[in-house]
Amino acid sequence: MTNRSPRAVVRVKSGAGCPTAGAGDSEPALEVPAGARLTQIQASPTPSSSIIKRFQRVRITIAIPSSQMGASSGHCTIRATRSQMAFALPCCADRRSGLTKTHSRSTLPPTIGYLSIPIVVPRRPAMSVPIRLVTAPGPDAESVRFQLAFAAPVSQEPEASAPAWLETGDGHTLELGELCAPTTVTWRDQRLTDLGSHRYATPGPFSARLHWGDRLAEKVVEPGRSGASQVFSLPETHLFSIKRTRDNPLQRIARVHVAGLAPEQSIRLDGGAGQVHVLAGSAGAEQTGEWRLSYPKLGGYVVTLDLLDADGFWLAGLARSELEITLPAEATAPDLTLAELPQPPAAAQPAVMATDVSASTASPPAWLPYRYGQPALGWQRVYTAPGGGQVSRVVGPGVYLSIRAELSIAGAPWYQTAGGDWIAASAVSLFTPSKLRGVELNEPAPPPPPPPPTSRRGVVTADVLNVRGQPGVRADNPPIDQLLNGAEVGIYEDAVYANATWYRIGAGRWVHSGWVQLLEETPPTPPPPPEPPPAVRRGVVTADALNVRSQPGVRGDNPPVGLLYYGAEVTIYEEQAYGDATWYRIGDRRWVHGGWVRIIEGGARSLAAAASSSAERPALPIGWVVAAALNVRGRPGVSNDNPPLDQVMHNQALPILDTRFVAGVPWYRIGDGRWVEGTQIGVARPKPRPLSIGPAERWVGVCLEEQTLVAYEGDRPVYAALIASGLAGMPTVQGIFRTWRRLATGVMAGGDPQWGSYYYIEDVTWTCYFYSGYALHTAYWHDAFGAPRSHGCVNLSPHDAWWVFQWSAAGGPNSPAVYVYWT
Repeated sequence: MTNRSPRAVVRVKSGAGCPTAGAGDSEPALEVPAGARLTQIQASPTPSSSIIKRFQRVRITIAIPSSQMGASSGHCTIRATRSQMAFALPCCADRRSGLTKTHSRSTLPPTIGYLSIPIVVPRRPAMSVPIRLVTAPGPDAESVRFQLAFAAPVSQEPEASAPAWLETGDGHTLELGELCAPTTVTWRDQRLTDLGSHRYATPGPFSARLHWGDRLAEKVVEPGRSGASQVFSLPETHLFSIKRTRDNPLQRIARVHVAGLAPEQSIRLDGGAGQVHVLAGSAGAEQTGEWRLSYPKLGGYVVTLDLLDADGFWLAGLARSELEITLPAEATAPDLTLAELPQPPAAAQPAVMATDVSASTASPPAWLPYRYGQPALGWQRVYTAPGGGQVSRVVGPGVYLSIRAELSIAGAPWYQTAGGDWIAASAVSLFTPSKLRGVELNEPAPPPPPPPPTSRRGVVTADVLNVRGQPGVRADNPPIDQLLNGAEVGIYEDAVYANATWYRIGAGRWVHSGWVQLLEETPPTPPPPPEPPPAVRRGVVTADALNVRSQPGVRGDNPPVGLLYYGAEVTIYEEQAYGDATWYRIGDRRWVHGGWVRIIEGGARSLAAAASSSAERPALPIGWVVAAALNVRGRPGVSNDNPPLDQVMHNQALPILDTRFVAGVPWYRIGDGRWVEGTQIGVARPKPRPLSIGPAERWVGVCLEEQTLVAYEGDRPVYAALIASGLAGMPTVQGIFRTWRRLATGVMAGGDPQWGSYYYIEDVTWTCYFYSGYALHTAYWHDAFGAPRSHGCVNLSPHDAWWVFQWSAAGGPNSPAVYVYWT
């Protein structure tokens, strides 16, 4: 049997004063799969136009089964394609009856036909987290403060997030927005969520109901009365200790001994970083527990011992211990102070060299102020001064060096590191950081306001014409204003009173038509069609840095006037030969060497190019190619009659226009007749703002399944990027966090030398710590974004980390908020 999803039926009915036709004529229905996303709304011609043509006003009714009602509400936009007019439809949801209604009073041209409206009908997601509605006295005697308590998670469950609303019991509904359950990492601090206060007009009692996904929490509310306190027995904690292990500095041993534990109670040990252990009271009143706690990141953690009831809700805190995970002194690298990013010394070499035909120097980009390298061929000595002498340290595998300056001693180059010491250039293997860049977003603009109703124009012919609040001359309708001879008015409505016609010239403003002469309006001349754009090509810069010159050619009287970096996309308006080379004109008096520009096939404007223009920036979803190269095919699937058309390359950003599944494998449409396999694409999709994040707050959503990040200002996405999160044994913590420390640059160290996991990384730039040692930061040492790679942090390319760091600075020292989720 085929499993068919519920469908929502959209019908268009005639408005007041219009004839009502049969169901096959004026009420054509469009079935929309429940759960489908809102798509463009278009007017469609109808085959039975004899009746539909007489429509002047429409009323749209959307019937939705109550069981399928979601928590969303908002507005739709209807666009009449022939008249190019648009208007908004407010959308209100009545979840008790399961009926969503949208209305419009706009007048439509008779040529439109009927309207079909795809709508959002989200299913209620299944929530595995138990919840409990809690009340407390509000700011006054008639007010009640509502809170939602979450049961403690004992393992990292799939994401529990869904829209929520609260029925207060007196006919009011509080829309709460997206409510996210705390994770094993965040439950201790976020187990109780404030929902707001409500003022009641009478003493009650009232039955309040909170809806969250498929969960329902109820509570009897009596304003002005405090609820009864929960009574429970408190066990005795005889032992609670956290001790180091002998074999691993990143581990601790936790020991607990409790007595007097009731059968319906349990003890929850939260070791930090998502490590949870439980002692169930059903196993005995007196129990001992011992657990090994492992920490993949250096930093501070809090270990807590909490008492839970039979349903897993918090009763009391029993013990708490703060600990700092550090490496032994003999295993650590030099203690360097984390400081704000200094300017590179004047002697430092630039991070990149500009290229056309002859190389010339260029300033490094703001997001990549240094060069970086690793010790070559195993272990290398680092000295206190260039040229050798006293050894300051020995560096080897796992060490990444930042090059702050370069000097030549006896013809041999030496590099100064972030530690201030020196290493021979021959002892360092330089590498090129990732050139990956995210995409600036421009979400669709809100729908335009409704067009003004069509009106006629008239001119006053009397010396003085009274304006009245209603049609007619009578004692209870005195003049409220006067118009002088020659005044022009807009006429919006006619009405007859005592055999005379009156004109409505505004809200509550009527004049006698006998003293108004109608004007004949000349329709405006339509503007001429725009000039077709000239045929242009698109190209992408392949050099690390490419000089821009005012004329073709490299010569003394034609110095560089600008600079383009790797990956920059340009429009090619003209090409010209100079010497043996081809030069491209990319703007007014802006030329570049053609040898360092790769032509984009088809001249299609890509996402990166669109992002350079605020008016053309793309919207979500957006994907990036994770594979080295990916074939583009004319339709989904791999077959002999569907050969590759061309390829998209590693880290290339693509629009995701449609999704199809072939044999269980997703395929994404990235253009007309252009499809790519989705398993090699990391996709950034929009995520609803959680209730605990403010409507004007700057925050980032990190999707671990897709390995993508989206930056938001409130509900508006502004930037999307590819990331690399923690490996399976060192996963990135999930939950909602606030940045607790921002560093423009600093040293990162961790791992265990005995186990070969030690790392020491200089000048890790643009860092936002959001939980202990977990952070958003630059990863200049790899270009493997789109797959787990780190020790738990969220790795970003140098440009993307810089963008997030600079953008979030406007939010203050605890910005951005970070929401890490699986899907």
